[in-house]
Amino acid sequence: MFLRIFCVLLMVASTVGAVRAEQTTLTFRAPDDGPVPAAVQQILEEAYAELGITLRYVNMPRNRSLVESNAGRIAGELGRLPELDNEFKNLKQVPFPLFAFEIVLVADRRDCGLCTIDDVENLAFISGMQTVMGLIEEHQFEGPTVQALDIQQLNLMFTNKRVKAVMLNDFEARQLGYYDNPHLIITPMLALIGYHFLHEKHAHLIPSLNTVLEDMHATGRVVTIFREHGVTFERRNEFIEPPTFPTLSVTAGLMEQRAHVDGSGRYWQLIQTIFSPITEELELHTNSYQRAVLGFNENRFDMLVGGTRTQVSIDGVPSYTHFDYDSPIAAFALEQADLDAMLAGTLKRPICFVAGYDYHSFFKEGLNYYLANSVLDCFAMLDMQRVGAVVTFDDNNAPDWAAADYVKHQLREALPIHVMFHDTPRGRELRDWFDKRLRELVKSGEIADIMTKSQLQHARLNTSTIDTSTP
Repeated sequence: MFLRIFCVLLMVASTVGAVRAEQTTLTFRAPDDGPVPAAVQQILEEAYAELGITLRYVNMPRNRSLVESNAGRIAGELGRLPELDNEFKNLKQVPFPLFAFEIVLVADRRDCGLCTIDDVENLAFISGMQTVMGLIEEHQFEGPTVQALDIQQLNLMFTNKRVKAVMLNDFEARQLGYYDNPHLIITPMLALIGYHFLHEKHAHLIPSLNTVLEDMHATGRVVTIFREHGVTFERRNEFIEPPTFPTLSVTAGLMEQRAHVDGSGRYWQLIQTIFSPITEELELHTNSYQRAVLGFNENRFDMLVGGTRTQVSIDGVPSYTHFDYDSPIAAFALEQADLDAMLAGTLKRPICFVAGYDYHSFFKEGLNYYLANSVLDCFAMLDMQRVGAVVTFDDNNAPDWAAADYVKHQLREALPIHVMFHDTPRGRELRDWFDKRLRELVKSGEIADIMTKSQLQHARLNTSTIDTSTP
């Protein structure tokens, strides 16, 4: 018995030794720039080091890399989609799931509203992305397409407005800052898992490499590496079945024709249409905007209706879809000299705006502010020269009592308005449900039961099923 165990151990040791001795260097295509490729590179380098193998890299386009790896002239692919070996028969998948990601469509809300692939005029993608080409074919996209050589060229084409939309990995979109641009909408196309592939001549390494990767995951090393590179993975809920919640509470600031105390208004109608079917009790709370923001931040409400992605006073995550656009923000004063002093940071009297907004971010430090309950209070104090300027939406006309026109200066353009959710699993589930149902309402045309044609135009909820050409 002892002799048999000794022989088995000797065979295992000799196999590992053969793996270590056979080849000490493997060559792959150099990974693209960005935190996810860098993290994947480090994970694989550490895993291969356990087998006594170092990695080297050569620069080449993605398409050529597939040809070279399938031919065995490089060792394989660092990270690709699971079905890759269906087309490239010589590549073998390492079973360990390396990273999660989405293929997303990125476009400007002002051009195409919620921007499905059916709404964009043309699009670009990086050459060699087999999944993107498959999605274009699956959705029967008939518009012009352009293949970029790399992520930098893709970004230049999009930012220079040579194409209306781009399709790429979500981590590449984050790297390019697309998620931070309030006017860009990210439309999910397909959720995927990335895997490592080796040419069949290196397939004998797969069991040992997979064991090392599983051990790295079990000890938390894989998660640590991703965190060190600032990478977090979030999979959106796809809802095979609708979720259910015993109660849901929603708050909003009082807004004429949009959110009234009695629960009427088109914003409340939209919320009721989306969330009433999945809860036994939907509570609508109309407050002053300041109380609405404060109550949401203190976790007394599940949702806040009305916020922008740039609004730092709200502690939550916005819906990916917008449901309306606000108006430009402007500063009003009695004299141009007051506006000049405000912009220079030397205005002595306070700047007044409605509490709950963070308009102080528009100005230099050192100015004083007065937070009012309503914009009418601000204009009353401006007329009495108790404040030097008022900041509010540009479509707020001067009060009826104004003796003369105010001078004004625009501070920012109109921005999309979102529903805000808590950054928790429950909050993200509610956000994903809102995004899904709003898209369905727009696609089906049911949104016309809530918003008029002119309101849809203002909201930039363009859709092929609703004629918004006339009010």
